[in-house]
Amino acid sequence: METDNTSRRRLLKRGLTAAVTGIALAPQGRAQTPAVITQRKFRGWVSRGYGSARTSLQEMTLRPITGRQVVVRTEASSLCYSNTGAVLGLQPAPTNTNSGDGLPPAFRRLNEMALIQGHGGVGIVEAVGAEVRRVQVGDRVCVSGTPQCGSCYQCLRGRSDMCQFLGRQGPDDLVPAAELRDGTPVYMNSHIGGMAELMVTFEEWVVPVFSKANAVELGMVCSCVSVAGLGATTSQVVNLVDAGSTVAVVGCGPLGLSAIQGARIAGATRIIAIEPIKARRDVAMKVGATHVLDPNVEGDKLVDRVRALSYGPATGPNDRLWAGGRDSGGLLGGSGADFVIEAAGGDQAKPKAESGPDPTGILPLRQAYEMTAPGGHLVTTSLPRGMLTLPAVMFTIGGRTHHAGQAGGCSPLKDIPRFVSLLESGKYDAKSLATRVVPMADMRDAYEEVLYRTTVTAIMTA
Repeated sequence: METDNTSRRRLLKRGLTAAVTGIALAPQGRAQTPAVITQRKFRGWVSRGYGSARTSLQEMTLRPITGRQVVVRTEASSLCYSNTGAVLGLQPAPTNTNSGDGLPPAFRRLNEMALIQGHGGVGIVEAVGAEVRRVQVGDRVCVSGTPQCGSCYQCLRGRSDMCQFLGRQGPDDLVPAAELRDGTPVYMNSHIGGMAELMVTFEEWVVPVFSKANAVELGMVCSCVSVAGLGATTSQVVNLVDAGSTVAVVGCGPLGLSAIQGARIAGATRIIAIEPIKARRDVAMKVGATHVLDPNVEGDKLVDRVRALSYGPATGPNDRLWAGGRDSGGLLGGSGADFVIEAAGGDQAKPKAESGPDPTGILPLRQAYEMTAPGGHLVTTSLPRGMLTLPAVMFTIGGRTHHAGQAGGCSPLKDIPRFVSLLESGKYDAKSLATRVVPMADMRDAYEEVLYRTTVTAIMTA
């Protein structure tokens, strides 16, 4: 019989073996994966400093990994709109080195570090640290833009979309994953760094997907925007849209277009897409919208137009309240969409395609709130700029439920494999959203198309 002392010695021996050989041992004691890849060379887009020349394609050397780190060979990575400023150097350089022109000190420090940008991707695990249990070498994984540890305050309360590891991405939290030829340490932005041949992340960010789907389409469905769009309409955290409902989607970039598909999959019968860019309205109709509206054409009548469309097949409001009817106005706003997904946000630069009515994103955010029916639900997902003013009584007693969270409220470990199943079954159309696919060398040109909104989504392959 094994004694406590014998068991302790065996555990110590296993730990010593891992420390000396760099081999992570599986629970059964067999060697699972090499934890160190010595002097591995790889390429990636490294950002440092300010201005348009801050990001360049460089070769670097991988550093040894430890603990919960995971090395993933990148197959495909989505070029997220919210990352355009960091990649293309839209942030002006500070003119006063002491004040930084009001830039937060942490932001300035990040700009001075050598960072590989990118908000996620799909790839193959090539190595894991000795403490990793979630994945093994050879696994195909999604590197999620939102981590899920399963143990923090938020994860334990069913809000893994708000996992507290999300806040551990400042300059003091990042660890060097590689080094340039001159010895400069290189870090992975947000512990991800999808714009490189290798991603060095932590297991909290990694979701095994066990799929043989096309890398580009899988990279699309695993991107932070698609996850947020599908999460906003089908996730088990928010769990909103139901069959027969009316859904309005404000903003039809890749996030909004994914939300349209999620609403269709959930069984919504009226899906109203609101988008100034005609090409995106066309894609919206292709992937499931039943109505499309141009906010520039509708103007200040947009909310009324959505309310009118929400009545259903009748030509006007049905005020027969004893027979399940509802009216069109009143103090609390009358009819509207049962569920509204807001995905407009502010412009990083003036689009070369059709511009929306408000580059800050505040107007579409307010309109999204007002077009939500009393008793309805609003899911906000965007990054607007400025302060929001709402009708006070509508806000206080109007019965609208506001859902604000990362990734549309999705639980990465639970929902991302489900989203991949939607792709594999043909219910989620990734191909129509991935309108620009480029090799690593052409990343910058593709990112300019994303910035100016002349493409829906760009995917980089490595």
